[in-house]
Amino acid sequence: MINRIIIRIYFFSLGFCFTQDIQVKMLTKSYFDVPVIGKIYLSQTTYLSNNRKNTIEKTDIETRFFGFIAGLVSDIKDTTGTLIDSKGQEWEYNINDKEYWKVLKEKEQTPEGGEEKSKKIEYTIGSDDESSNENKFISVSRVGHEQMENIHGFRTKKWTTTLEFSEFKFIIDEWSVKELSLLRLADSLNREILISKGVSDTLIAISRYGSGLSNNEMILGATRLDSIYQVHGIPSIPGEIIKGNMKKVEKGDDDSNMSFGIEMVELYAESYDRKRFVIPDDYDFID
Repeated sequence: MINRIIIRIYFFSLGFCFTQDIQVKMLTKSYFDVPVIGKIYLSQTTYLSNNRKNTIEKTDIETRFFGFIAGLVSDIKDTTGTLIDSKGQEWEYNINDKEYWKVLKEKEQTPEGGEEKSKKIEYTIGSDDESSNENKFISVSRVGHEQMENIHGFRTKKWTTTLEFSEFKFIIDEWSVKELSLLRLADSLNREILISKGVSDTLIAISRYGSGLSNNEMILGATRLDSIYQVHGIPSIPGEIIKGNMKKVEKGDDDSNMSFGIEMVELYAESYDRKRFVIPDDYDFID
């Protein structure tokens, strides 16, 4: 099987314990499809250990013309990464150029006119303008499908959530497994890092591994989702969500004009490798 999730779980005495001898590796793949631009693909490999995190990203653009232009004006198609070391310092690096630079805190940000080295793609499908008619909520529904599906070696249950607004609707398909202990461990490690960096509780909740797309207010551009589900008696999706696809359909149009998807392809526990959490010696520092 090309895409497999291999899990090695280590048990110590009474429970599941994590030491510096272990690290978690997680591979996710996502896409973002918009008119004119075409499909943008993102492959993201994350390594997690105690107070350490390294995320490597590779972006590809399907539409040839836009991909050609993007290649001329930026290094968007380069392989880049973000590393948080044991002291909490955040670094970004470019594997193609063998360069790295320090990520400045808010009070240390580059002065106006200075060059920014960060190359990020952020996905937002909805609108967060609450005065806009297109953000007026109408109805919500969620259906659990009977047939089980095999996703990367897991037996999953499919759920379809539909959020309808006055000018468009979201249709979200998600696949969940009952439990995934290693993903809970990865999320716990990530959460501790986010807390140490002073990230807000709201962003930490959005960043939770396995929470899915239908609960992500940042991606949907919608607010108060928990209240919407609760008021309308929509049950939570049990377990861990390992794959999700969503599309935005404009009113009166059966075809999607924008879509997004993400899935967890691999999840490992493996021996700790210090080299995964340091910048290689042959990389040049960019001040």
